[in-house]
Amino acid sequence: MLRFNIRQIEAFRAVIETGNMTQAAEVLGVTQPAISRLIRDLEGEYGLQLFARHAGRIDPTKDALAFHAEVERCYGELEQMVKFATELGAHRKKRLRLASTVGHSYFFLPEVIKTFHARWPDVLISLISGPSPEVVGHVEKGRCDIGLALLPLNVHGVAIKTMPETNLVCVMPKGHALSKLNTITPQDLTTIPLLLISESSLMRKRLLKAFNEADVTPNVILDSTYTGPICSLVANGMGVSIMDILTADAYSNLEIEIRPFSPSIPCELKLVLPESQVLAPPAQTFVEMLMDSAR
Repeated sequence: MLRFNIRQIEAFRAVIETGNMTQAAEVLGVTQPAISRLIRDLEGEYGLQLFARHAGRIDPTKDALAFHAEVERCYGELEQMVKFATELGAHRKKRLRLASTVGHSYFFLPEVIKTFHARWPDVLISLISGPSPEVVGHVEKGRCDIGLALLPLNVHGVAIKTMPETNLVCVMPKGHALSKLNTITPQDLTTIPLLLISESSLMRKRLLKAFNEADVTPNVILDSTYTGPICSLVANGMGVSIMDILTADAYSNLEIEIRPFSPSIPCELKLVLPESQVLAPPAQTFVEMLMDSAR
């Protein structure tokens, strides 16, 4: 087991540099007996004689000179490490690294990023888009400060913060027969061509569960990794979709109509944060803005 007493090393350096224990004590702001004890303990710890004591003076031994050279080398590396940590902390305060699902990076984050930049113009913003598992990986490995993903609660290696809950909605071409209904159910979609998110997504799994419980087989004619293109296809009359309301609202300027879907299926959009690292002030501000925007 490594045993290392920094006060002993500081005392040793001070004695070497000043030439006597009294001045070394003044430099370190301690008493001369305290310096003597630290040097004695250091010598006893490692079985060294560092100073030859004569009447009224001390002289460093060859071991002391060799040890001092190594101490100075280590102190130089230590100063470099402190400098690196300082620059790293300053860099983290001036850069915000985001990871998000592709859809949300297109239609949810841009407005938040714009507002954030107005408040923190000196912060460089980096954005990585990808599937939810990749978002988690980026945050877990320290490549990103904040993630935005569709996740259940039981994710390990990161901290999960629940966003304000939203539900899935039904999106249809403008003027579609279903637009006469106030709420769309699986029974209403029995023969309707459906365009859905890919089978690997949590949203799709929960949606299919609702269809199974209603004893309805969905007529899926297309699935997509991302919901954005689906809205355009729906607007062009290809079919109907069920998706999160944030995406639907983002594309509401297209020729589409939006209706609530029943049963309610939550869209579990989550903030993915480092498990132990404290967020820098810019990142904390961005989290607050995200929560306000989601509300």
